[in-house]
Amino acid sequence: MSDEKVLSPRLILSILAIALIAFTDIMLETALNVSFPVLMKNLHVDAATVQWLTSGVILLTSMVIIMSSWLKDRFKNRSQFLAAGIISLVGILIDAISNQFPMILFGRLLQGVGAGVGLPLMNNVIFEQVPVNRRGTMVGLASLIVSFSPALGPAFGGFLTDAFGWHMVFWVVIPIQLFSLFLGWFTIDQTVETKKVRFDIVGWLLLSSFFVGGLITIDRFSADGLWNLPSLVALAAFVFGILGYYFYARNEKEPLLSPKMFAKPMFRLAVSSAFILQMVNLTFNYAIPMGLQLILHQNSSVAGLALFPGALGLAFMAVISGNLYDRFGARLPNNIGLGLIFFGVLFMTVLPFTVLTATIGFILMQLGVGFWNGNNMTNAISNMDRQYHNAGNSIFAAVNNYSAAVGIALAASIVSVFQNSHGSDMAKGTSLGIMWTYIMDLVLVVLAMFMSLKVMKMTNPRANDGRVVARIQKTVDQVKSTVKK
Repeated sequence: MSDEKVLSPRLILSILAIALIAFTDIMLETALNVSFPVLMKNLHVDAATVQWLTSGVILLTSMVIIMSSWLKDRFKNRSQFLAAGIISLVGILIDAISNQFPMILFGRLLQGVGAGVGLPLMNNVIFEQVPVNRRGTMVGLASLIVSFSPALGPAFGGFLTDAFGWHMVFWVVIPIQLFSLFLGWFTIDQTVETKKVRFDIVGWLLLSSFFVGGLITIDRFSADGLWNLPSLVALAAFVFGILGYYFYARNEKEPLLSPKMFAKPMFRLAVSSAFILQMVNLTFNYAIPMGLQLILHQNSSVAGLALFPGALGLAFMAVISGNLYDRFGARLPNNIGLGLIFFGVLFMTVLPFTVLTATIGFILMQLGVGFWNGNNMTNAISNMDRQYHNAGNSIFAAVNNYSAAVGIALAASIVSVFQNSHGSDMAKGTSLGIMWTYIMDLVLVVLAMFMSLKVMKMTNPRANDGRVVARIQKTVDQVKSTVKK
């Protein structure tokens, strides 16, 4: 298959079908963020509780993503796709008709399961079936489709919530989900034989304990502090999960995620910086809509539109920065990205919170993330042995999802603490909570920049310079050919 020079229309449509599943799941996630103040009022829940409609979904998505290698070996592509689409569709239908927070959360969690299966499946199909000479194009195109979801989500969610109520956010995406299922049923093929492989249930439970314990610790800390039984149990589960998995996986032949990868400082620092910056990025996604509505008393449409330019910039920068990486290596786009992220957070920290400053700050942040995020991952994995490439993809996918959940939970916890301390003055409490969130973000960004710059120093220069040398040599050859003519 890798020797083919063209893409079949059927293969392109199959990738489109899978990308649409991921598109709707992520769009719902970002669309709900701008509706949180409305949901808090209608469902009678606080900020720390309502954020579970997003962070809980991201958490479950991460727990499913770490199973992706096993799912790939055990089940056919079409079976995985149909399971992901149907489970997600059931969750959307539940949320479209529910008015109770527990049922809405259950529906959102089902959507998280669907996203956890669908996101890795898209990349698996591309790398298995797309010809090598067209693979980069399809990865970029699929990523662009998925990246448009956070761009459209806030404006889409804000408009529908104001005009028709928050239930309409779910009703509108049902036709997209049904079309995707129909398209995928007729186009998705299987080119690699499946096999019966053992599922590492012990490893999965330990990693799940780590994921769940960390989020519950943050959530409980904001409400009850650390020195109480629920918080201590969650903290113990968090520590036991990661330490237990480390010692368990060292002796396992085929662990879900190999701890040997983290023995290399370059990879360890790249993953850590990715965790921090994605966490910071999602605090922006949470804090800006909350502040615009509760501090400045804007409606959810304005909150969504304030996020739209930045999210759109993120989608396009991911493609542009990938081209820069191919031409010049990781250092140039990564340094540009880090600079934009730093100035975006600094901008929001030192200037008053207004619609304009929130919009500009978010644009700077998103452009920076678009430059940095994908290139950081590509650079880290490219400098690892080939046998670790698939595991590296899974680790970065799980880390990006989990850090997003942690970022939302952390921002919600900080804002909730200040809201509760100021009683009926919700605007003042929210303002102080967001201010301290941005101060925390600034410290974290400086730490992540230090890590990422160290990664650049550790990077094998030949991994990047080879591309530059090849392009120079190609140019020289073209000049020689022209001179001869």
